[in-house]
Amino acid sequence: MFDHTLASQPIPGVTAELFYRAANIYLQKPHVVNRKLFGASTLATFRVRRGDPVDVDEFVDRLRERLSEIENGMREVCDDLRLEAEVLPEGLDLNGFSSEGFEGRYLVLKRLLPRNLNVFKPLEVLAIVDPDLQRITFRCLQDEENNLTPKFSFAVQLVEETLSIKCKSSPTPDEKSSIWLKEVLFRRLLKWIDNLIQKTDQKGEQISLGLINDLEEYNRLYGELKTKYGTEMVRIWPESTDPRKFVYEDVAIATYLLLLWKQEREESGSDALQSFVDLGCGNGLLVYILASEGHPGVGIDLRKRKIWDCFPGNVTLRVESIDPSGNALFPDTDWIIGNHSDELSPWIPVLAARSAFRCRYFLLPCCAFEFDGTKFQRQNSSVSQYGDFLRYAKEISAVCGFETAMDRLKIPSTKRTCLIGSERTYREDQFGENLAKIQTFIDSRTPDTTFKARPAEERVRNCTKISRSVVDEIVRIVFEALIAKRHLAEEHFPGKGWNAGGTLAIGELVRLIPADRLAALKSECGGLQTLLRNNHQIFAVLNGTVQVRLPTRRGIGSKTEEELKRKVKKQNRGNRMVDLKERPCWFFGNHPDGCPFEEEDFG
Repeated sequence: MFDHTLASQPIPGVTAELFYRAANIYLQKPHVVNRKLFGASTLATFRVRRGDPVDVDEFVDRLRERLSEIENGMREVCDDLRLEAEVLPEGLDLNGFSSEGFEGRYLVLKRLLPRNLNVFKPLEVLAIVDPDLQRITFRCLQDEENNLTPKFSFAVQLVEETLSIKCKSSPTPDEKSSIWLKEVLFRRLLKWIDNLIQKTDQKGEQISLGLINDLEEYNRLYGELKTKYGTEMVRIWPESTDPRKFVYEDVAIATYLLLLWKQEREESGSDALQSFVDLGCGNGLLVYILASEGHPGVGIDLRKRKIWDCFPGNVTLRVESIDPSGNALFPDTDWIIGNHSDELSPWIPVLAARSAFRCRYFLLPCCAFEFDGTKFQRQNSSVSQYGDFLRYAKEISAVCGFETAMDRLKIPSTKRTCLIGSERTYREDQFGENLAKIQTFIDSRTPDTTFKARPAEERVRNCTKISRSVVDEIVRIVFEALIAKRHLAEEHFPGKGWNAGGTLAIGELVRLIPADRLAALKSECGGLQTLLRNNHQIFAVLNGTVQVRLPTRRGIGSKTEEELKRKVKKQNRGNRMVDLKERPCWFFGNHPDGCPFEEEDFG
């Protein structure tokens, strides 16, 4: 069937189990390879007990007519083809899978969920796992309007320690899909297998959104909330932080909580929307979204943010200092939220446990702290401080009497593991006894359990307190010193006569800056080098020297040779271009020679 090999490579030491574990990552989480995807959900899984290998193209042709009811459609096609099949209600997980001990073949129908529902539609993909051939075949059910995955059938296969990816030689597959299969999917499979060989005891990765029952509903709701709240918030964002990160991160967290709470209501048979308090609410956007979706709640933080004034009157945000080691309780609140709550993070399970037997918590920790507000000291050097703090937070939750669940969120952050305590491990009549147990644990951790909160007026760094005029003055001094060492960039801009200037050491430039300006830099952002790096669109700082960064149409030509090598290497990973931000050309209005490009150069 598959007579054309797109890519093939021997992998000494690979086993069938490692092959299936690597393939399982793509089967369960195709979005880690294809950035257009949000994820995938399993619609139906069948095991075919006997018969010849299943022809994926014939199966798909028949299945297309029966997609109105997935499971019955799959069953009808199996009957048509005289395949003895049974439903596997739990789906198929290839972790631990091998060719031995698994009778028959497996049919898995997946739905690919696109990130942008306004541009792409969800697609159904059939995967056929054949243990006898150690091969997994994939075929999309939709040929038209499919820009998310190859339209033709392809297979990944392991034969005698050689991994290959194959398709039919006729009809000829489109070139773009073939390149993606060879340069992206195949390379990623090789990398996963290599990692598994190097560490064969490695456990499967934790699945993102593992506590959410319906990923498709999450994808739909996230897109809805992003349009409803995110776009406008990014437009009016008055804070100095990057709105695209913070706004869409809070939209994703709100989506997660709304669905988690909906599942909770369905399980309990209640229609009452859960109440909440968000401790250390920061910009208050999470409070705004949850309150706007009908959940009564309040956000509390040490200081007010500018964005608070943009929220409507139904959003309750308070400036207040919480002393968790005292009498801070929330007995009428259903959920206590700690979203990057810093010093309050270890206290979130404690406050929920103390407030009421029915009080639950959601904790998304970032910075690690102890009960007294000091930095958490890592206890296990074999893991990161973040990983060790997650272990510690789970231990606190267990001491507080919670059955603790952990999950990974889909947010633009490396620290995206959350802890959820919704059920207790003890009876309600043991509530007082458990409170004493909690206090004993806290006392054992910190000699002085008095909580020390950070100052309400926190000192802000990274140049945010330096006036724009001072920054512009320093930039002008450095820039003029560089172009004074005139050097024409003929190699890059032939015939333009454009002055790229020379190279100066940081120490030489420091002597040109007035003393009061240097003092301001040192106290607010660490010094001249930091300021120049923050203005990377103008300057290139390498190995203690500074030069003018060459302007470019696409952002690569402006790199120094060493930076360019790193950039090209990064671009070649996965055969994709790096996303580049666009901004007005600084040189057009500030360089004596203007911008070396003409308007038509930009197409």
